Amino acid sequence: MHNNVSPRLLRRLVIKFCLGLGIIVIIINALVISFVSYFPSQHYSITVIALNVTACLATVYGSVTIYRYGFGGTHGKSLLYLTLGILFWFIGDLSLAYGHFVKHNEEEQVLVVSFADPCWIVGYVFFSLHLFTALRFVQRDQVHTFSVMMVVIASGSVIAYNLILPSGFYANQEGRMIGETRTGFIDLVLSILYPILDLVLIIPSVIILTVHRKDYYNFMPWILSSLSLLINAIADDGFVHHFLEGSTKEMWIWDLFFMTDYVVLVGAFYWYNRFYDTLKIER
Repeated sequence: MHNNVSPRLLRRLVIKFCLGLGIIVIIINALVISFVSYFPSQHYSITVIALNVTACLATVYGSVTIYRYGFGGTHGKSLLYLTLGILFWFIGDLSLAYGHFVKHNEEEQVLVVSFADPCWIVGYVFFSLHLFTALRFVQRDQVHTFSVMMVVIASGSVIAYNLILPSGFYANQEGRMIGETRTGFIDLVLSILYPILDLVLIIPSVIILTVHRKDYYNFMPWILSSLSLLINAIADDGFVHHFLEGSTKEMWIWDLFFMTDYVVLVGAFYWYNRFYDTLKIER
C-alpha cells in the first residue's frame, strides 16, 4: 500500500482531528448540561432529544458512507455492521422519545423492559460482528497480550460485580420498587444481560485499541468505533447501578456518555469519508 502522507504530517492530522472531536464532545455535553440546569424539571425531555439527534446523525453518516463506498472488503463489511448496529440503537432511542412525547410516559415508566430493549440487543449483535470483522486485520504478533489481559481482567471484574449486584437485589426482594415502577424478573435479567453484552464488546475493542496504534491509514475508524463502544460500556455500568438503586433523577447523566458514544462514531465515519481517497485506506 502506498500512502501519500508522511508519518509526521499524519500524526499532526490525527492530533488535530482528535482535539477537534474532543472539543465538539465537550460543547455538546456543555449545552445539554446548561439546558438541564436551566430547566431541571425537563431534564429527561432534553436528554431524549439530544440522544436521538446524535443517534440520527451517526445513522445518517454511516448510511452515507455505505452508499459512497459500498460494503466490500474488510472495512466495508465492518462499517456496514457498525451502521446497522447504530440504526437499531437509534430505533430503540426513538421508541423512548415516542413513549415520552406521544404517550407521555414519565422517566420511571420507560426504565423497565420495553420495545427499545430488543432493538438495543440486536444492535449489540451487529456491533459484535463489526468488531470481530475488524479483528481479521489484526495479526497475533501485533497484540500486546499483557496490556489486553490487564484491561480485560479489570473490565471482567467490574462486569462480574454488575452480574452479582442485580441477582442479589432479586434474591432479596422480588418485584422491588424502583422509583415509581415495580421491577420484575425480566427487568433484572436485562440488568444482567447488558453487562455480559458489554464484555463481548470490550475484549475485541481493547485488542483493536492496542494494535497498530500508528497505522492510522487503516485503523483510525476502528480505533474511534472501539473507543465509542468502550464509552457505551461505562455508561451501561453507571446506568445499571442507578437503576437498581432507584436513583432515577441522576440517570440522565449517563445519557451524556451515550451521546458521546454517537458523536465519536460520527467522527469515525467522518475520518473514513474525509480521508479515504487522500490516505488510500486499504480495503
